[in-house]
Amino acid sequence: MTPSFYDVIVVGGGISGLTAAYNIKKRDPSSSVLVLEANDRVGGRTHTVPLVAASGSDKWDVGGQWVGSCQSHVMDLLKELNIETFPQYHEGKHCQRIGGNKVKSYKGSIPALSVFALLDLHIAMVKMDYLQKQINIFDPWSHPKAEEWDAMSVANHFNKTLYTKDARETFDAALRTVFGCETNQVSFLYCLMYVRAAGDLEKLIDDTEGTAQEARIKLGAQQISLELSSRIGDENVKLNEAVVSIIQGETDVTVTTKSGWQGTASRVVLAMPPKAIETIEFTPSLSRDRVDFMKRMPMGNYIKVVVTYEKAFWRSDGYSGMFVSSGFPLEKNDGMAAPLSVVYDATSANGNPALLGFLSGQMATEWAMRSAKERQDAVLEHLAQFFGRQVFSFLDYLEKDWNREPNAHGGPVSYMSVGGMQNFTHAIRRVEGRLHFSGTETATVWTGYMSGAVEAGERCALEVLNHIKPNALTQDDVQQLEEQKKARQSIGVRKNKRGRGFFRTMISLSIGVAALSCAVYAVAYYLELEVQKLIVLP
Repeated sequence: MTPSFYDVIVVGGGISGLTAAYNIKKRDPSSSVLVLEANDRVGGRTHTVPLVAASGSDKWDVGGQWVGSCQSHVMDLLKELNIETFPQYHEGKHCQRIGGNKVKSYKGSIPALSVFALLDLHIAMVKMDYLQKQINIFDPWSHPKAEEWDAMSVANHFNKTLYTKDARETFDAALRTVFGCETNQVSFLYCLMYVRAAGDLEKLIDDTEGTAQEARIKLGAQQISLELSSRIGDENVKLNEAVVSIIQGETDVTVTTKSGWQGTASRVVLAMPPKAIETIEFTPSLSRDRVDFMKRMPMGNYIKVVVTYEKAFWRSDGYSGMFVSSGFPLEKNDGMAAPLSVVYDATSANGNPALLGFLSGQMATEWAMRSAKERQDAVLEHLAQFFGRQVFSFLDYLEKDWNREPNAHGGPVSYMSVGGMQNFTHAIRRVEGRLHFSGTETATVWTGYMSGAVEAGERCALEVLNHIKPNALTQDDVQQLEEQKKARQSIGVRKNKRGRGFFRTMISLSIGVAALSCAVYAVAYYLELEVQKLIVLP
């Protein structure tokens, strides 16, 4: 079989790979670009599916779904593709059940915790945001404490900085949903870098205006990939073609798929998570530092559940549909921890009511070993703790276990385990011969999100065009590449300056807290009365 020749072959038909292909074709329509996708659909970790709805049928996302005005790359692309968004519903009372406490409700962004737990939580968030601002997003390893922070997990950091059980469990529940794993599995340095890429911790975990969960896509998040594929030309996107071998020569790269298809290209873009790249045989082998960090960068454990209803009864009862849970025991399920970490209102743009929830980290692992019926019963029982027995009168129920999704290797994101950041920093975006690396894991803005996937795809397109069609680049493109080159050249230069500002900040904060302590105690009784008014017993 004579291999077909292309200017560029993109491996991976998710948002990042398709964005790379789209931008190459947009800047140089004469370039021949082929996208190879292992699955029978485009979209990667976005997947939109039909479910029974109040109006008969509607579509929901069982993968990535949220975007926000703070995510310029994906928002600009949505505008270019004429894809509309609508706001995430968050009106009404939010709920929580942290630790052994009863179900409580609250409005706004301040959870219904004790005064001391709230203060503990606030100080921890202030400290994490202070530390993440010190991180060089292109080179996290340049920080003087990089090695120390990479040698500890997020849980190790919390052990030193959090003093109340409720504050700790609130943080654990939030980050469990972000990464799909437990806080003792993630490098603290990687977590700081991840928050840095989002701007701050609040943007990462909140659902209000200007945050990551601000809005949803009207036709579903997979619509991005479907529209990109259409604009590239569906004939230039080959499905069910899992790449098994990549051989680099002096002048081209040969790509072979599981079906036996073979093609050659001047350049290859790998738009895949690190665990997926590990399944490909490379000749010559990838660099040792890249191989090392890929071994240390697994995917999380994630099961997403969508339940549709005839009416949004939680809204009628004054609830937003959002709750956070730390996994209290369910008596009807042998005392296993309640499965859901976070739940949101998932009512569609067409007004069809639904709730969505996430089984994340260890809870996803444990409940995955139970039968589908046991999981469903536990999820509904958990929902009932917050919204009452009406949750059992559903129209449709669907769960998506991303560990079982072909070629996904888990979800929602890759994360760096303890001790892997040095080689990650050096190799994550580095071009190796004729191989370029995209995917949201390589992004410097909104890493792990759809916006990060877009940013990485755009960067990769410029890199490739700079080699094959430099005349297709604008002056702004050239300047952007120069800035990226300077950032790469600075990698490995360790700064000697150690931040002392935090200690000054904490001293000032401590003085302020001491000065206010009398006032806090004076109003504590009043605050407890106000919190009691918010307690909800469904």
